[in-house]
Amino acid sequence: MSKPYVRAARPDDTEAICLLLHHKMNTRIPIDRWRRLMNYSWLGDKPDYGRVVESNGAILGYCGMVYADRLVGNANRLRSERIVSMSSWYLDKSLRGKGLGRDMLDSAISDPTLTYATLTNSKKPLGIVEALGFQVLEDHRYIWRKTNQTHSGVVISHDVLTITDLITSNQQQLVNDMQGYSLTPLLIELDGQQALLFFSIKQKDANVIWYDLMYASDQELFASCAQTLADQLLPDSPAVLAADGRFVKKPPAEITRERLPVARYYVSNRVKPNEIDHLYSELQLLDLKLD
Repeated sequence: MSKPYVRAARPDDTEAICLLLHHKMNTRIPIDRWRRLMNYSWLGDKPDYGRVVESNGAILGYCGMVYADRLVGNANRLRSERIVSMSSWYLDKSLRGKGLGRDMLDSAISDPTLTYATLTNSKKPLGIVEALGFQVLEDHRYIWRKTNQTHSGVVISHDVLTITDLITSNQQQLVNDMQGYSLTPLLIELDGQQALLFFSIKQKDANVIWYDLMYASDQELFASCAQTLADQLLPDSPAVLAADGRFVKKPPAEITRERLPVARYYVSNRVKPNEIDHLYSELQLLDLKLD
């Protein structure tokens, strides 16, 4: 009997990983959807598929790593950074208490040139996450609700073809990469400025529809137009428009601030928190709600 060990996940591990995650972690997510953690198309040359714990030839642990090369910085000085969305950390009960779960995460974040983010969290592993050096990426969000206000000046484009004609080539790549996922792109224009936005629109808590901001190319413009967006986009039924606090530099005085159920975490020597959005992550691949 060999000792369990941690190693990089390979293409030939895909089916074993998906079976483990489906049967042991979440049976509500079909095996085909688990495969998306490995077969996403926006990065052809993937370094690996994350980390596994192998024991006697069987895959009994997994830590997913979804890689994406993103442009960050200001519009005049963009640079490419590789950002890793951490996903689906699971270890079989028979191996728990031996330090293997921590070893998986420690191995996964070993490259200091990369940025790592956990956008969906359970409270259970937070102690290990913090012990390994993860810092809080976000712990609150802002909420807008529909009002009876009237607005003028903000132009909102919904049509994808219209949007792609008006945005930069880098932004066009975002639209192309996110096609087929449960995201809604919008383009807003005000006083000669424009911003590309992506929203996740899902029903959550007590039948409330949430318009969660996943990305904004101009966060200041988004914040200044957020109430207009809420008034024009939200249905009359219970609904809110929400954005993580790091996307809203100057929140209006009357805005609702809400603590996240579980904080989001990250590790980076190179990327600022507001440069880490929710695209190119397990949220799209597994079709998850943003808590």
